[in-house]
Amino acid sequence: MTWQIALVVMMAASVTSTLIQRHYSQKSSLPATIPSAASYLFGVIPVGLTAGFFVFPHTIHWSWWLAILLALCGTSMAVAGAIGFRVARHLTVAANMTIGKVTGLTTITLGWAVLGEGLTTWQLVGGAILFIAALLAIWAPAKTTTGAFQHLRLSVVLLALVASVALAIGLVTEKAILGHMDIGGVFLVGWTTQTLAMTLLAIKDVSREHLRTFWLHECKWSTLMGAINGLTGVFYVYAIFHSNNISLVTALLAVTLPLTIFGAYVFLHEREHHRIMWISLAISFVGLLVSAIH
Repeated sequence: MTWQIALVVMMAASVTSTLIQRHYSQKSSLPATIPSAASYLFGVIPVGLTAGFFVFPHTIHWSWWLAILLALCGTSMAVAGAIGFRVARHLTVAANMTIGKVTGLTTITLGWAVLGEGLTTWQLVGGAILFIAALLAIWAPAKTTTGAFQHLRLSVVLLALVASVALAIGLVTEKAILGHMDIGGVFLVGWTTQTLAMTLLAIKDVSREHLRTFWLHECKWSTLMGAINGLTGVFYVYAIFHSNNISLVTALLAVTLPLTIFGAYVFLHEREHHRIMWISLAISFVGLLVSAIH
């Protein structure tokens, strides 16, 4: 399988995962850390262990530097997962994804600065366009239940930005980890570390009432969300490993933006976006396409 095919499968899984997270987050009554941790325990890890043990080679070259990278990656992913689930409750898919393109911008920048990957003039121009699109998305008002438009809350926007940057740090660190192990090792050791970090973050919010609510109403949603996230992650890691350019892969993921917005329009009935949001979406898509030019 080529990395291009893996990227296409990853895009389809990513769109599905985003729609499920938005739907589930609005129904969940639990602290955001619990669904995030549960999705890793019951969905991501089973997929990762299966892929690591039975599909991909998993030789690992241990060192103190690898341990530091694993800790950083696990912490970043845990923060991104918990905050991202919380943000999904308050932002429509269009707003969340557009602001979330800060992840792509940060990933491209860190890939250039930390991993020494090529950063072209077009990627710089595309990054500037993405920044403009994110600013417009933040400024664009959202429709309330009464039909009036109000601007996004600053606290939610800041949380979305924190989640985006944390996810970018985790993705770039995961790419660095690939220099110390085969691809299967990332699924076995890397994802186990992420699951541990997620679980530790959720422990403070666990109670008997929360556990009862989870097992009765939310276990299936967490498992489904985690399993699809796991498939997304497997094909994403495969793509960045075989392409050996996280900046290029990030730029090519541009197509997930319109596909996910269309999915939210059809399946979640999120059809009330203000014209500024539509403009920001168009600009964001252009920015990602420009970033893909070499």
